[in-house]
Amino acid sequence: MADKDKKKRVGPVTFFRQVRAEGNKVTWTTRAETIQATIFVVIMSVLIALFLFLADTAINWVVRLITGL
Repeated sequence: MADKDKKKRVGPVTFFRQVRAEGNKVTWTTRAETIQATIFVVIMSVLIALFLFLADTAINWVVRLITGL
């Protein structure tokens, strides 16, 4: 059982060749797709921040109304 748990060791040159081979298999996004995704993330972050600000303000207003502060 101990033999199955041991992983085959490879040298650093072989390791980096395998890393490069795996990196070549990856489907990388295009520049346009990256820019589009970045813009989407920024817009969604602003919208979520605005929503949370408005929700916090509304809850604060309700709490102050209830407590009379």
